[in-house]
Amino acid sequence: MKRIKKTFIINTLYIAVAFALILCAWWAAAAVADSEFVVPTIGAAFTALGKVFENPEFWDGLLGTLLRSVIGFGISVALFFVTFFFATAYDGFKMVVEPIIGVMRSLPAVAVTLILMLAVGGNATPVILGVLVIYPIMYSSAVARTATLPRELKEICVICGGGRLTMFKSVYLPCLAGGLPESLATAFSYNIKAVIGAEILAQTVDSLGMLMKLSQVYLQPAMLVAFVIVAVVVSVVAETVIRIVLKTALRRFTD
Repeated sequence: MKRIKKTFIINTLYIAVAFALILCAWWAAAAVADSEFVVPTIGAAFTALGKVFENPEFWDGLLGTLLRSVIGFGISVALFFVTFFFATAYDGFKMVVEPIIGVMRSLPAVAVTLILMLAVGGNATPVILGVLVIYPIMYSSAVARTATLPRELKEICVICGGGRLTMFKSVYLPCLAGGLPESLATAFSYNIKAVIGAEILAQTVDSLGMLMKLSQVYLQPAMLVAFVIVAVVVSVVAETVIRIVLKTALRRFTD
C-alpha cells in the first residue's frame, strides 16, 4: 500500500510539473505576442472557459463530437479484430490487406476530408475519417506486437488440434492483451483529434469543431482556446478511463 501511495504521489508531482511548464510557456507566448487576438492570456482563456459551460450549444456540440468519436472507435475496433483474425488465419488475406493498410496510413487527412464532404456530407465525414486514421494504427500496432511470437508456440497449438480460431484466442490474443489498453486508449485520443479536425473542415452541425470554427470566424481567440482546453481534457479523461477499464478486464491474460 505504501509503495502504491508513493508511486501515486510521484506521478502526481510529474503531472503538476508538466502542467506548470505548459502554463509558463503559455504565459511567455502571451507576453511576447502582447495581443489577445494572437495569443490570449491565461486569465482570458479561463474566463471564456467559464462562459462555455453556460452555453447550451456547447453541450450539444460536445455530445455530437463524443457520439461521432465513439461510433468511429467502435467501427475501428470491430474492423481491427475481424481483419487481424483473418490475417493471422490466412496468409493470402494478410498479403492483400497489408498494402491497403499502408495506403490508409499515407492518406492526406485534409484532402480525404474534402472528398468525403462531397460524397457523404458533413455528419458522416468525421466518423469515416476517424476510422481511416485509427484503424491502421491499431492493425500496425498488433502486427508489430505479435511479430515476435515463437514459431514453436504456433506449432504446439496445431499439434494439439487447435484450429485457426483456437490459435487466435489462445496464442495471438494473450500476446496482444498486454498492449491493448495502451494502444486502444491512444487510438481513441487520436480519434477525437481526427474527428474534431474533420468537423472543422466539414462545418459539422452540433460539434466542437463547428464551435471552434465559429470562434475563429468571429475573432474570439479566447473562446477558441477554451474549446481546445475542453477537447484536451475530454481526450485525456477518455484515454485514462479506457486504459483502466481494459487493464482490469484483461488482467487474467497479463498476470
